[in-house]
Amino acid sequence: MRRRVTLGATAVLVISLAITAGAASKTSGGARPDVRRCELGGPNHQIRHVVYLQFDNTHLARDRQQFASDLEQMPHLMNFLSDNGTLSDNQHTILISHTAGGILSALTGLYPDRMGQGVTNSYGYFRPNGTVGFSSSFKYWTDLVDGGNPATNPPTPSADTNFNMVNGDSGSPKNTPAPWVPWARAGCDVGNVSTANAVLENNNSIVFAAGPTTLAAAAAAGATNIKVASVSNFTVGMAITIDTGANAESAVISNVGTPGAGGTGIDLTAPLANAHANGVPMYGPTATDPTGDMTKVFGEGSPEWN
Repeated sequence: MRRRVTLGATAVLVISLAITAGAASKTSGGARPDVRRCELGGPNHQIRHVVYLQFDNTHLARDRQQFASDLEQMPHLMNFLSDNGTLSDNQHTILISHTAGGILSALTGLYPDRMGQGVTNSYGYFRPNGTVGFSSSFKYWTDLVDGGNPATNPPTPSADTNFNMVNGDSGSPKNTPAPWVPWARAGCDVGNVSTANAVLENNNSIVFAAGPTTLAAAAAAGATNIKVASVSNFTVGMAITIDTGANAESAVISNVGTPGAGGTGIDLTAPLANAHANGVPMYGPTATDPTGDMTKVFGEGSPEWN
């Protein structure tokens, strides 16, 4: 750890720490006989835990001797690494160097051209009509490039059904193999916190046909026009919801104007029944997001989804 290691401004540092059975037993209180053991490290299975830490733009050693290094400013972590196992800093920065691409290359052992994220942290893709859509690199491992929108009328189909983490090594588009599989096959539990695409990347349970946006000015009871922060995707005849809770009410659009407190706003087919404050939400029809992490993992109507 005393070796001088300086990483580039956007490099990703990976630290893998193997803890032997003896070291682990100091804190684990012994293995439970009813739990399958995590068996790693050759025929003797001497490794019981692997702790994998990944940092973005972190320097192990001092860039200037009079200033503490990034690692020294995390003394608990530094002491843990010094007292347990072996530290490896063998990490090669990808090009183009961005957080998502670097983390995913480290997790998969594949450079971005082979795990679907050649340009991160977001990227463009071509829709069937030739226009360009944009997607985030940060999605759960099995998510698609584009999930479509079932809330629109008619529903908008997916504009790109390839996996976000697409791999073409087999000659056809497939999902890049997940990095936790070999660990699970060895009988190990695998957990991730705050890393790329191996955790739930969004809390989406529903999607909106338009919005959500907010009122750009207060609206009085009886008003037939509302000022909104955005008019994007709102259309004549669309049913909308204004506000939340007991003060929420439905309305139908008769005309779509311009956004902002000074814009022409959105006209309604009938007067408002309630007064609504500046900044309250307003949105169009909604539907379950079938590609949202909450829907896929927990299911529609579950406590987590709700």
